[in-house]
Amino acid sequence: MENHRYTPKHSENKPRSRATSNASRRTRDTADSARRPYRRKDADLFSDQVPTHNSMRRSLNTESRSTRRSSHSQADDLFENETHAYRTPRRKKSKTGCALASLYFIVIFGISICLSVVLIFAANDALALVKDDQDISFVVAEDTTVSGISQQLDQSGVVNYGTFFRLFNSLQGDGDVIISAGVYTLNPTMDYDQIVSALTETTSTTTVKVTIPEGYTIAQIRQTLLDNNVTSEALLDDALNNYAFKHDFLKDEQPPKENWLEGYLFPDTYEFVQDSKQPIYEVLNVMLNNFDTKYDEQIEEGAKELGLTTHEVVVIASLIEREAKEADEFSKISGVIHNRLNNSEEYPYLQIDASLQYAVGHNNPLTEEDLKLDSPYNLYTNKGLPPGPICNPGYNALYAATHPDDHDYYYYVAMPDGTHLFAETNSEHNRNRERAEEAWAEANNE
Repeated sequence: MENHRYTPKHSENKPRSRATSNASRRTRDTADSARRPYRRKDADLFSDQVPTHNSMRRSLNTESRSTRRSSHSQADDLFENETHAYRTPRRKKSKTGCALASLYFIVIFGISICLSVVLIFAANDALALVKDDQDISFVVAEDTTVSGISQQLDQSGVVNYGTFFRLFNSLQGDGDVIISAGVYTLNPTMDYDQIVSALTETTSTTTVKVTIPEGYTIAQIRQTLLDNNVTSEALLDDALNNYAFKHDFLKDEQPPKENWLEGYLFPDTYEFVQDSKQPIYEVLNVMLNNFDTKYDEQIEEGAKELGLTTHEVVVIASLIEREAKEADEFSKISGVIHNRLNNSEEYPYLQIDASLQYAVGHNNPLTEEDLKLDSPYNLYTNKGLPPGPICNPGYNALYAATHPDDHDYYYYVAMPDGTHLFAETNSEHNRNRERAEEAWAEANNE
């Protein structure tokens, strides 16, 4: 009979043998593995990645912070994208813009400097801050206003800027004040107010009205001034030949020095002071200023269209003034002169008697000897215009010189009544000459 060891049941608290314990554990593990195959498998496969409790909490905290940061970043990115969507792009400053800005600054600065300089000169002139102390005898013609003498004051050296003087008195309300004709003693050290006061004071000097007819020569004007005791002979001759007048129209082509003002002493009626000691250049200045006024825009435009200088206009006008007797023939005779000048190859000589009479010094009919005179004013032997005016023409002659009639006449001959017979051809002109000779013979017999 075999001995069977009895192995009684033992309680859980009673220690088990190692073999029994291991066998029992294997049995449970096998059973658990059978019941949870995938769980066990997952645990085996990812056993090294299974986090602990603390690591999981740190991971959750980190993930939470990362999630919050990600949310904020997304919001910031969204806001930034919206901002970029609505923000106007900033323009870059171009080189052209910088250049224009610099140019604008330079222009403004330059204008400011110029205005400052002008104001300084104007203030010096108006207040007479820095000027020479010398008395100047100033002649005022009849019916002259304060504004009307601004240029004369400038030319005489009393003021430096006649335009400023005129503007000043216009603003003061004194521009239309009439100045009594006479001679006034002025000084460049006077300011504008003092000049006006000196000019508007009444004077007790004796004046005389002097009439200079159209067509008078300088010699005739000279004698008229002397006859009316306006000045002395020595002072007059010195002023006529030596005084340097400042008028712009005198800077044009000039005749020889002798009688160089011929043509520019405008014919008119003037009121001058009778004083043989007064500076005559002031009297002549009045006449020159009158010429400057009468030589108006119509004459200037006509001269420009014809391509004439002021000097040429005055020369032609002086020829017309001495040749024509009737006002309605001024432009007609002007047309003959211009026709010959424009066709100089066929008609090289003007053959105007008045120019040669100016050279010989008389108005009598020309003789054969006169026609041979060696003078630049002999237009029978010299081509083109004479070197200077032969008299002082009036407005009608100046206007006619710049507005000639449009016709085909190249000849004319004078009749005893002052009119002329005009012709286009030489043969027609010869017939007119015969008629004129008969008329002159009858007039002389009467």
